Amino acid sequence: MILTALEFSFRKQINPLLLLNIMSMVYFIPSSQRKIALTAAQADGEPVLVIGGTGTGKGALAKWIHQNSPRAALPCLLTTRERTLAEQIREANGGTLIIDDITNFPVSEQLVLLNFLKTKAVPHPQKSGSVPMIVNVRIIATSVPHVDSRARAGMFNDELLLRLSKNRIEMPSLAERADEFEDITMGILQEITHELHKEYIKGFSETSWRKLRDYDWPGNLRELRNVLRMAAVSCEGERVEVKDLPDFGHDKINFQATRSEFEKIYLTELLKSFNHDLDKVARAGRMERVVLMEKLKRLGLIH
Repeated sequence: MILTALEFSFRKQINPLLLLNIMSMVYFIPSSQRKIALTAAQADGEPVLVIGGTGTGKGALAKWIHQNSPRAALPCLLTTRERTLAEQIREANGGTLIIDDITNFPVSEQLVLLNFLKTKAVPHPQKSGSVPMIVNVRIIATSVPHVDSRARAGMFNDELLLRLSKNRIEMPSLAERADEFEDITMGILQEITHELHKEYIKGFSETSWRKLRDYDWPGNLRELRNVLRMAAVSCEGERVEVKDLPDFGHDKINFQATRSEFEKIYLTELLKSFNHDLDKVARAGRMERVVLMEKLKRLGLIH
C-alpha cells in the first residue's frame, strides 16, 4: 500500500516500530481517520473511543489498535453484559479491554469506568470497603453515533464521554465512503480469497462490479463482507460474475436464514483445502477447535 501524504508527514512523530505497521493499514480504516488511529495505537495509557453505526468496522478497528500498540502481545478482552465492568477490568489487567457499545451500560457502570480512568483503580473483589485495587488496563470503547446527544440529554455521563474522546475515531457508513469503495471491496475480497485458498480470484466482472457499486449497503462493511464471502465460495474463475453474487439488497437475502447453508459450504471448502486437518481448519477459520467441532457436528460434516 502506498503511503498518503498525511502518513508521510506523520513519520517523524511516530514510533519507528509502529511505522512498520503502516503497511498493514487495512481497508476498514477511513483515510481521514488514519492519523488518529496511528496516534491512538501509540498512546498506550490513554483510552480510545470508536464511534460508528452497525457494521461499520468499530470492533475491527479496536482490535487493530490493540494489535499495533505496545500491548500487542498481551491479552485483549471483549466485554460481556453478564459481568460487571469492575470484574472485567480486573481480568484484563496488563492488557486491553474493548468495551462493546459503552452506551448500553447503566449509569452505575459508567461511573465505575469513569473512576477507573481517573484513579486506575477498581473496587477490590473480595474486601468490601478496603483499599481499591490498582489495575493496568488500556480501555478501548465503541459507541453508536448518538452518544453526544445521549450525553446532552443526561442519558450518558458527560465527563466520561470527555475522557474517552481524547482519542476519538469516527467510522462513517459505507455509503459515505464512495471514494474508497473500490479499495474496501478489494481489501475484503483479498482477505476472503486468502482464507479460502482461492487466490486465483483476482476481481470482478464489469457487470458484477456495477451491481456492487449501485447498492447502498445499509448493513455497511458487515453486509458487504457477507455478500463477498458467498460470492467467493461460488466463484470458480478469475473474476466474480453476477451469477456468483447472492441476490442481495432490500431484504432479498436473509443472511440469518442462509447462515447454516453458507457455513456448511465454507467449512467443506476448508476441510478439503487442509485435507481434514482440524487444527489447521480451526486456525484458518479463526475459531477455537472446540467451536469448530461443534459446528461440524451440527452441520453433519462429522459424526
